[in-house]
Amino acid sequence: SLSVSQNGTVLGRWPIEIVPDNPPTAAFGQPPKGTAHAALRLEYQASDDYGVEGVKAVIRRQEGDPEQKIEIDLPLPGLHLREATGTNYQDLSPHPWAGLPVEIRLVATDALGQIGESAPVQMTLPERDFSNPVARAIIDQRKELVKDPNSREAVAEILSDLNKRPALYRDDTVVYLALRLASLRLRLDDGAAAVAAVVPLLWDTALRIEDGHMSVAERDLRRLQQELQDALARGAPDEEIDRLMRELSQSMQRYMQALAEDAQRHPDASSRPIDPSRVMTPRDLQRMLDRARELAKSGAQQQARELLSQLQDMLENLRAARPGDMAQRGPSEAEQMMRGLHDMMQRQQQLLDRSFRAQRQRNQGDRPGQNGQSGQNGQSGENGDEANGTQDGDLGNFAGQQEQLRHALGEMMRQMGDGLGDIPNPLGRAERAMRDAAGALQRGDPGEAIGPQTDALDQLQQGTRDFAKQLREKMSEGWGSPGDDDGTTGRDTPQKGERDPFGRPMSSNGVFDQGDVNIPDQSILQKSRQILDELRRRAGERFRPAIELDYLERLLKRF
Repeated sequence: SLSVSQNGTVLGRWPIEIVPDNPPTAAFGQPPKGTAHAALRLEYQASDDYGVEGVKAVIRRQEGDPEQKIEIDLPLPGLHLREATGTNYQDLSPHPWAGLPVEIRLVATDALGQIGESAPVQMTLPERDFSNPVARAIIDQRKELVKDPNSREAVAEILSDLNKRPALYRDDTVVYLALRLASLRLRLDDGAAAVAAVVPLLWDTALRIEDGHMSVAERDLRRLQQELQDALARGAPDEEIDRLMRELSQSMQRYMQALAEDAQRHPDASSRPIDPSRVMTPRDLQRMLDRARELAKSGAQQQARELLSQLQDMLENLRAARPGDMAQRGPSEAEQMMRGLHDMMQRQQQLLDRSFRAQRQRNQGDRPGQNGQSGQNGQSGENGDEANGTQDGDLGNFAGQQEQLRHALGEMMRQMGDGLGDIPNPLGRAERAMRDAAGALQRGDPGEAIGPQTDALDQLQQGTRDFAKQLREKMSEGWGSPGDDDGTTGRDTPQKGERDPFGRPMSSNGVFDQGDVNIPDQSILQKSRQILDELRRRAGERFRPAIELDYLERLLKRF
């Protein structure tokens, strides 16, 4: 009880309940499991009344020394969060415990150092399967060396024997030198450090024989994904985010190339047919990465991290199409239509952006002192050129591009009617919106065209989703999966509702929806970019009052 009194008279009394700082809680969002590439997927949920400061996974063998453990620090989506969720991938296949039964716990800590643990989960640690006989033999010797370091002489003898037959590993000079070094090290150095150095060398050698460059590309991809997630979580500068985005894009391209080369080396690795509606191309993945970059630039850090997490999940479960799959697909025309619809959405987005710039230039030209010069606000380069290209004299050409896009959509709808017998209704609405936009541009009014162009873009997105749904229904009725010569239904049964290539629910913007973070669609991103451009324009007008300029700069720092 808290009371305030004066000269014996109680002025006030309040009952106060002391609330303790409770320890944090931790739990698995889903049970840990291995991915298609033998990585360990950990999905966690942690909470604390004053904020979670750290989450880690602790792995122990079910039958072994309890003091021996693997500790993995899991990145948090932000700082001092009362509720934190996340997904992390760890490649533990090189660890000696791979393939053995283990117990995994999650441990969360708060600012006071209090600890909260999850219930233990028992599983077998993911282990890499090697199909190449030489790689498998090297891994067997590695396991033997880890299990019994005194077997070093026998292991060195077997490695030396493999090294004498370079034709088994395609005369790879790097493999030859690695096996030679490993066998000599085990024979000439009887210390424990020799075994510790040879074990990872044998693992890397087996990966090179099995995967070629794919293993290196995969490790680089995971590293950059983690660095980018960490940078977004700590609010890194835009320059660092852009650099990591570029590096991740290049790494993703190298990984996709390595995945395709691996599929050519192992054409019979997977006999399961591929559903065309479930195919992800490098262009689709790059589109997701570009969307995450836009979200990060507009200040939506949490949504950008969520989209990157979805991209990482797709890459971890990705498998390459076999050579010949593309040629064996039945509904190839339908796939071309899907690509065409995606191209139309990009072209319509570009036309919408140009309308925004043209209208903004007109508004600036109407202000006193601006004299209609776009360079007054610092516009230059590509944006300035495009703005200059949308003067009144060029709006007719601009309208012609919109009309050309409308005709292309009409031709595609005709092809859909011939092939499917049913045209998604949103595409018809998109065509009418394009016609209204073209009319406004012909009248020289880009501002009036913005509304119809936005509607056209939204209807194109909805029509693309409806068309994908029709494709799945057609496949279930008799198109069959790719590679099925008899035309029967394949093994991948289409699921009801909007699904991604892995059968998971789709959100309104065409990506995996986990339901916890809403990722803005393209129209909301367009509005966000428009607001950001306006803030930058006003901040560049130094004649404004100092208090207003200070406020604008604080807003820009937030974004």
